[in-house]
Amino acid sequence: MTEKKVITAQAQGHNGPIDLEIGVENQEIINVDVKKHSETKGIFNQVFSKLRNDILDNQSFDIDAISGATVMSDAILKSAKDAVEEAEVKIDSKKKDIPHVTEELHTDVVVIGGGEAGLVAGCRALKLGKKVILVEKNGYLGGATILNGSNVTATGSKVAKNIFGDEADNDTPEKLADDVRRESKDTNVPELTNLMANNIGDAIDFISEFAGLEYRKAQTQTPEHSVERQVELPTSSSYEFITKVAKAFEEKGGQILLDSRVEEVITDGDKITGIVTEGKHKTTKIFASAVVLASGGYGANTKMRGPESQGLYYYGPMTSTGDAYQFLAPLQLKTRNLGWYKVYPHGVETEPGIAKLTTYASKLATDMGAIYVNTDGKRIVNESDVYAELRDAVLKQKDRVAFLVMDKRTWDEFYKLLVLHDFSESEIADYFAKDGKSNPILVKGSLQEVAQKAGIDVAGLSETVQKYNDYAKQGKDEEFGRDSKFLHEYEGDEFYIIEQRDRFATTLGGFVTDADLHLQFENGNKLANVVAAGEVIGGANGHDSMPSMMNSWGISSGFVAGKEAAEISEN
Repeated sequence: MTEKKVITAQAQGHNGPIDLEIGVENQEIINVDVKKHSETKGIFNQVFSKLRNDILDNQSFDIDAISGATVMSDAILKSAKDAVEEAEVKIDSKKKDIPHVTEELHTDVVVIGGGEAGLVAGCRALKLGKKVILVEKNGYLGGATILNGSNVTATGSKVAKNIFGDEADNDTPEKLADDVRRESKDTNVPELTNLMANNIGDAIDFISEFAGLEYRKAQTQTPEHSVERQVELPTSSSYEFITKVAKAFEEKGGQILLDSRVEEVITDGDKITGIVTEGKHKTTKIFASAVVLASGGYGANTKMRGPESQGLYYYGPMTSTGDAYQFLAPLQLKTRNLGWYKVYPHGVETEPGIAKLTTYASKLATDMGAIYVNTDGKRIVNESDVYAELRDAVLKQKDRVAFLVMDKRTWDEFYKLLVLHDFSESEIADYFAKDGKSNPILVKGSLQEVAQKAGIDVAGLSETVQKYNDYAKQGKDEEFGRDSKFLHEYEGDEFYIIEQRDRFATTLGGFVTDADLHLQFENGNKLANVVAAGEVIGGANGHDSMPSMMNSWGISSGFVAGKEAAEISEN
């Protein structure tokens, strides 16, 4: 007689509860499903898909956690196992011991890192007819990219021409490079900036065709850019980019090895001829004619952080630990500006020292007229100025925090973008439930109520809102000179306030290369067969990357590195 059961369980994830349903039938696990979670979708979807397959294949919850998501994996496995045992269901396990093996592989090009730069480099080399193996230390792809939006510049591309029409002709690589120079206050490395500006158009066209990406005009065109040039994917998420590019890479012959952490490089003079990776059950030696280093940044490595990061909230992946600086240490390679970070002003503190970003929602709110105030209830900045001005204004406030004040009209649109960009409805409800008593601060009510809950001076905020409404009526901001098109009176008597803290994830320093992307020894000589791409290189965007520019650097440098690696392998 068939006996089916659905057993519920709840695991504690990184961002909140994960509600599970386990389907069992006659001592067999037939399904594991997630009903609700607040985790980063791009990571969670990959991790849970692999975890579920492993559970079903082994008919056991006593299996390996997914590399790079160990805490979350273990929580899911333990809660599911406990729930099944509590339901007095005995599962007929098919789990087998997995021996540790050593494997040796040979390829034309090996790519270290499975973020956007590594994937684009791998695709380019593959397209040029090379055998390519990509290794990733985590059990999922995406690196730091997976937490970003998909917005990128499309300067000089066919994609831009299709999206912007004749307006695309107003943009040029020279204009893009000049914007980078201006916004970084001349701290950029011109030859790397020019490489990015001159190649991003071809790179976007290439990867769009290779992986079937359909870019559209980005919802947010930020003022740091002198012309409209920002595009994004329909979901606005880099998860779409990573999954589609990885799928195309494998379908066209590329090989991806997950759970493969580089521990050692094999050298011969000025070349790296191979790498040694370790996983839970496998040691892999990969010998290659050319190497692409796209291993990402080091923001999560507190030992590598400089004074500039102190007191700021980190919102990047905890796996951004700067591994390359360890496994390449014996080579004594040249680096630059390892203490530089990209600091954004739109963070909410979800746990001590850790923030999530609200950039897209915050930009929309200020476009609709919302203002930033401090704990005295006073405005602190022209809310429609470039992000750097807001960032610097927040850093000057008590406890380095500001507050975004919205009416219901604005909140409704702000909420939609929060949910679109990595906040769940239940997560937001939990923030409201805190009622301002703990971080993150997100409160609603009358103007007096939200001020009191958020710890803002009531009289000061009331005066500021009244004064701002007067500016909106007359169409002139006498305090900060905000453009009149962004001035809008507050409507109704229901207000919303959310905290805004400066935060960082992206590291702007890294290894030194010139325009050929070859890593350099301290003496200035170059590694003959090793090129780099993405965040692991320092300099292209200087000390203050504009919005969309880290994706632009990752994709353009990956595009160039892939071609360079393919050419190296022919020699």
